[in-house]
Amino acid sequence: MRRLWVLRYLVRASLLYAWICLKNFIKILIGRDTYFPGDIWFLPRCLLHLSGFRPIRKITYQSHRDEGACSQAIGTMSVISFCRATGLAYVHSPFTAIAHAERPAQEWASAWEGFFNLGVGESSCDATDVVFNYPTDGPLELCFGFQGSESEMGKQLLANIGEFRRKYYRDKTSRTTREVSVAVHVRRGDVSAENNSGFFTATETVVDTANAVKSILNRRNLEFRIGVYSNGEPIDFEEFARLDAELFIKADAVWTLEQLIEADVLIMARGTYSFYAGLMSDGIRLYEPNVLQVEDWIVLGPDGSFDTGKFEWQLAQLLQAKAAALAIRRQDVAAGSQ
Repeated sequence: MRRLWVLRYLVRASLLYAWICLKNFIKILIGRDTYFPGDIWFLPRCLLHLSGFRPIRKITYQSHRDEGACSQAIGTMSVISFCRATGLAYVHSPFTAIAHAERPAQEWASAWEGFFNLGVGESSCDATDVVFNYPTDGPLELCFGFQGSESEMGKQLLANIGEFRRKYYRDKTSRTTREVSVAVHVRRGDVSAENNSGFFTATETVVDTANAVKSILNRRNLEFRIGVYSNGEPIDFEEFARLDAELFIKADAVWTLEQLIEADVLIMARGTYSFYAGLMSDGIRLYEPNVLQVEDWIVLGPDGSFDTGKFEWQLAQLLQAKAAALAIRRQDVAAGSQ
């Protein structure tokens, strides 16, 4: 059965490979630029691997040019996690093109490369001996007999979060504030009830979630601030007025992601941008689960409701941690002034 599956895959891939080569040959004849998707080179390398002439031993991640920064980061983290689990070597390919650029393309890619720090401690990719791109289920089964689902790949990623956080904080310091900071991420711009609706959450639902969090903080007489972060239009956020929240609309995406990560309470939107922030965060995370469920995150219902008991328990833990961090900071300041 496996041999039949491999044969069918190779036939389909060979036909696609021939078609892409033919299109690029025609482009050369008419003077147009050629384009080969990164994974097109997988077929000949796969054949060498299966034949035993050149086994695949190193893996890198090379994204599609239409992917956003956090999508590429999570793809890289998935590849690293797969390598850690299988004993293969990961070699790093720096970001070269990232969608939704707010700066010149190379500057934009370099900014995100330095932000994530995923290449820290990794060997560099060498195009002459790296043979594999993002490990989707098909190639993994084809080359390594791996039959894991997307959720199992996600579990591998979660098992390595400590490593990715160490990379992220290599040149950053986690902030500690007296007040409880609440960050609300609202995905708009390319997402609406009509467009990409799978990533859309109604404004009223998000407001209800944030208002429930605010009520708990008020009941405890805590000092707090709420920030709403989005790339939408100001008219999209009129309903947030009752929260007395500060709006950060179309702010720099790198800066915004850092605010989400450092927040004490993160109300997440759907998508990889919020998901990456949640992975790096040490705060309370409220989210709408999709494929991957994270045990200590608080699940949001379709109406924006959540388990307030679980939130209260996590809030108590958070306040204890903040008090301890502030005490250490005061000691450091006192020691420095002597």
